[in-house]
Formats: sequence, C-alpha cells, structure tokens
Amino acid sequence: MRAQGILGGTFDPVHLGHIQSARELCERVGLERLSLMPCHMPPHRDRPQTAATHRLAMAKIAVAPWSTLGVDGRELEREGPSYTVESLAALRAEVGPQTSLIFVMGSDAFNSLHRWHRWQSLFEYANILVMQREGYPLLPAADVAKYVAGREQRAQALVEQTAGAYATIALTPWPQSATDVRARLAAGRSLDDCVPPEIEHYIQQHNLYRD
Repeated sequence: MRAQGILGGTFDPVHLGHIQSARELCERVGLERLSLMPCHMPPHRDRPQTAATHRLAMAKIAVAPWSTLGVDGRELEREGPSYTVESLAALRAEVGPQTSLIFVMGSDAFNSLHRWHRWQSLFEYANILVMQREGYPLLPAADVAKYVAGREQRAQALVEQTAGAYATIALTPWPQSATDVRARLAAGRSLDDCVPPEIEHYIQQHNLYRD
C-alpha cells in the first residue's frame, strides 16, 4: 500500500526543525512522500506574519534537496480560513481509496482538536499522527480522547490502513521554534543553526521579519 504524509503548519518561516522532523517521519513511519502544507489563515491561532507567496517559496526551497519531501500549496490558494478537513477531502479524492494518507500534527494542536471544524471527519479521509512536542503533553479534550481510544495503533502501522487510525510518535527534539527564529531576525542575530542557508538568504533578500 502506498503511504503519503501531510504536515500542516504556518511555516512562518520554515526551519531546520521542520525538515528534520519531516525526514525522520518518512524514515520511521515508512512514508513514500511527505508534503508540507502551509496554512493560509489558521482558524485557531494568530495569522501568519509573512505573505503566503513568501512562505510557499521558502517551503519549496527548504524541501528541494530531499526527494521524499514536497510542498502542497492548496490552502494558500483558498480564501478564508484554512480548514484541514476540506484539504484532506480533496487529497483523498486525488490519491484514491487505496493510499494510506497520514495527517501529522503536533501535540499542541491535538490538544485543541475539539475546536477544529468537523474534527471527527478528519478520520474519514486520513489517519492522524500526533508528534509529541516538548512542553506540550498530550491532554486532549475528553470527547477527543474517547473518540481516538479505539483507533490507536503503533505509528508504523498507519501505513497499513488508508484512514481512520490514530497514533503518537516522539521525534528527535528541536530546540528552536518559528517564534524563536523570528525573534532572532528582529534582533539581527545569526540563523546559522536555525534555517538552511538558502532560507536565510531568501529572508534577507526580501527583507522579511524585520518589523
């Protein structure tokens, strides 16, 4: 069975932690391909600081060296809030019923899943894999915990099921976040250990994150 992953986020900006996590997910879970899916207007967090065109361009630059990684820009093409369930429904129609589709989210996002638009329907189109983020223990709402209890499997078993399953995975921790990267940029500090050099060059070229 083919297995594809989707890693959602604002990627504002994309950094080495995103790439490290994406590559580790492909290797450990057995994904043929994992695509970063930048969000246009997240319903449950602040709007991204940087325009969609720049975030999309940086994501494409960051994944270019890795054949297993890609970028899905569909949410940046839609107006209004970016509802994951709509994106997964469209992806399922494209890949067909026989592909394992795995949507990856952090434990911080999973803890607020009960506030997502049609959150139960996510499982109709994909499996859900939760990355356990340091500082964000798994504390889902009671109705979410009850809903996923009978769906839990090992992360590596998700590739054997097209949709409907749930798993968690602990990845190699990454010390910086996009918030840290933006703070460094605002302070004029180096990004050598945070982002690929091509991304730092793009940010400087377009004078991003300076305000």
